[in-house]
Amino acid sequence: MSNQDAQLEGKTDAGATAVQAVDRKSPKRSPGVAWLALLLIVFIALAAAWLFREVYHRETALVQRVTALETAIGSEQASLDAASDRWQKQLSSGLAKLEESVDQETADLSRRIDARADQLRSIEKELDRFSATDRNTWLLAEAGHLVRLANQRLVMAQDPTASLALLNGADAVLLEIDDPSLHDLRAALASDIASLRAVPQVDIEGIYLRLSALVEQADKLVIFQLPVQADGPAPQVAQDWRGRLHQGYEAALNRLSSYLIIRRRDIPMQALMDPQWEGLVRQNLRMLLEQAQVALLSGNQTLYMATLRRALQWVDQFSDSDAARARAMSQEIRTLVDLTIGVKQPDISRSLQAMETALEQRGLAQGAQ
Repeated sequence: MSNQDAQLEGKTDAGATAVQAVDRKSPKRSPGVAWLALLLIVFIALAAAWLFREVYHRETALVQRVTALETAIGSEQASLDAASDRWQKQLSSGLAKLEESVDQETADLSRRIDARADQLRSIEKELDRFSATDRNTWLLAEAGHLVRLANQRLVMAQDPTASLALLNGADAVLLEIDDPSLHDLRAALASDIASLRAVPQVDIEGIYLRLSALVEQADKLVIFQLPVQADGPAPQVAQDWRGRLHQGYEAALNRLSSYLIIRRRDIPMQALMDPQWEGLVRQNLRMLLEQAQVALLSGNQTLYMATLRRALQWVDQFSDSDAARARAMSQEIRTLVDLTIGVKQPDISRSLQAMETALEQRGLAQGAQ
């Protein structure tokens, strides 16, 4: 039996004892009042029992809710503890991996730095091994390259000016070396330089521009032009029919004479050119002058002279239509024909052979060292 039931029975016994005491003290009262008091006591006892039961049920429910809440809090705490442990483990694992990766990268970086340091030390050793002899060898190789370029320029482009500049550059490099064993090489260079300086200078650019000016004049040359007759004063009108007949006859004769060209028999007759061929003739003259420019650049003296002579024939053939311009072009072409553009180039292979010999000896000397 619980404490609440014991309290309820105690209260019921107390009520019964009170009723008996009342009955003993007042035996003379009526039964109705007694029964009313008894009913009142029973009602109070039942109300107290009901109230006690409600309080008991509420207390029980409250205890159950508190127990459930404690259970839920316990489970949540357990989940939090498990999650905290899991996160702690993951964090520890990640930190361990990160530290391992950092250590690995640090070790790799240290190895690379050591490797670069070894390379730098080896390069420094190589640089320390270089001496003045190696520098002179490089300078000699540079001079050899300049000599080869000079020979190629003279043979391929027929340009003695550029070849002379290249040989002078090679001689300056040899002067910087200051090696007595290269005396023969410098002597060969001096001989080839003197040969190039003796080559006559040809103004290729100036001649080319003069031919270009002739090409422009050829486009302006008038090859065919119809004669233009000046209009005379208007004749006076005749007064009679004989005069008007005579004026009509003269007008018809003048009109017919405008369609005819009368030449003297003692002058050689030249074939008349159709106006539609005027553009073709001008184009042929232009092509001949441009061909002369090509021959000039290639140094072909024979082709240059033959092309200008053919152009001169074309200009002289049509000098009647544009005498002033044709005369000026003929004089310029005759002047250009007399120019010498094909100059025999000297042989500068002596310096090249001497350079190859010097390089070969320097290579053998380096191999012996």
